[in-house]
Amino acid sequence: MRRLALAMAVAMASGRGYALGLGDIELHSALNQPLNAEVRLLTENPEELKNAVVKLAPGEEFARAGIERSAILSDLGFTIITAKGGASIVKITSTQPIREPFLDFVVQIDWQSGRLLREYTVLLDPPVLGEEKAAPIAAPETAPNSDRQPAPETEPVSG
Repeated sequence: MRRLALAMAVAMASGRGYALGLGDIELHSALNQPLNAEVRLLTENPEELKNAVVKLAPGEEFARAGIERSAILSDLGFTIITAKGGASIVKITSTQPIREPFLDFVVQIDWQSGRLLREYTVLLDPPVLGEEKAAPIAAPETAPNSDRQPAPETEPVSG
C-alpha cells in the first residue's frame, strides 16, 4: 500500500513518462559489515545518465511513504557506475558497519527530464562462515608399560 502511494505521488509530481528507472537491489554484504549493494539503472537513453543524481530521499518523502528515517541511513552513499558488460548501476555503500538486521529506505534519482523515488527494504543476514575441515583425531600417546604390549597403531579415519 505504501509503495502504491509513493508511486502515485511521484507520477503526479511529473507529467512526463519515465525513460529512467531503478531495478531491484542486489546485496553483496552481510550484517555487521559496511553496506555494499547495487541497483541496476533501467534506461532507454543512456545520455540521460550524464546529469543524473542519485541520493537518499529527503525526510518528507520518508514521511509520505510511512517509513522512519533512521540515523544510520545518513551514512549511505550513492554512486552511478558502469558495470562489466556496460550496464549502468547505482552502487550503494556505507562507511560504517550496518548493525540492524534490515534497512528500509527511499532512493531518489533526479535527471534532466524527471525525478523518481523508489523504496527498498534490505534484509541483512549474518555472514556465512566457511566450512572448516576437522583435523584428524590422533590416538593419545601413552607411556609403554612393561607388563602390557603396546596397542597397534591405527590410522585416523577420515570422513
